[in-house]
Amino acid sequence: MTGLLAQVPGKLLGGVVLGVLVLAALTLLLAWHGLRRVFDVPRVPRPRAMYVALGAVWLTLATACAGALGAIVLLRDYRNVDRPTELAEVRCAAVDDGRMRLDLHAASVAAPETYQIEGDVCVIWVKQVELRPGLQRLGIRALSRVEGVGALVRPAANPDWLTPQPRGAGRLVNLVVRDTRTVPVAIPIDAPTRTVLISSPTGPALRQSPI
Repeated sequence: MTGLLAQVPGKLLGGVVLGVLVLAALTLLLAWHGLRRVFDVPRVPRPRAMYVALGAVWLTLATACAGALGAIVLLRDYRNVDRPTELAEVRCAAVDDGRMRLDLHAASVAAPETYQIEGDVCVIWVKQVELRPGLQRLGIRALSRVEGVGALVRPAANPDWLTPQPRGAGRLVNLVVRDTRTVPVAIPIDAPTRTVLISSPTGPALRQSPI
């Protein structure tokens, strides 16, 4: 949970807290007026337009809070990559003819992962997620994760319905996701230096540094 909150921009977290508080106060106000009407408690009549306006504000706030919370939940699987951010350290080595081994240590996972890949090249798939403009104004523009290694799909913490899909896929999560693309990245074999996979809003890249 600490790692998740560390990725949440302050503007987004503050906006969610403020939005929830205002939404709770507005809900209590509407419920109070509704109960007084149901039990015929004497009251000063209010114009119908006021209740329509308050209902519209409540619906807008509820939608905005739900979208912001959805973006925060996505950070269970993804990294916030508004600026170049390390996704994982990777290493590719040949095991024998037609088979490779890829070691991957994701920045968000404590334990390293090892994969056996058929073929003569190590390819990982990086999912890039662009969020809606409203969320971008709150400080969270793009997300990224290592989606797969070779033909294998890495497990995710979030359920399938909360997995961003390409534009037009008709998923509920696409209410907060503007676009999604998956980019292949070839890992050099037996690199003599430390290979780090980084990502930013423009896409993934490899960075070499001394071991």
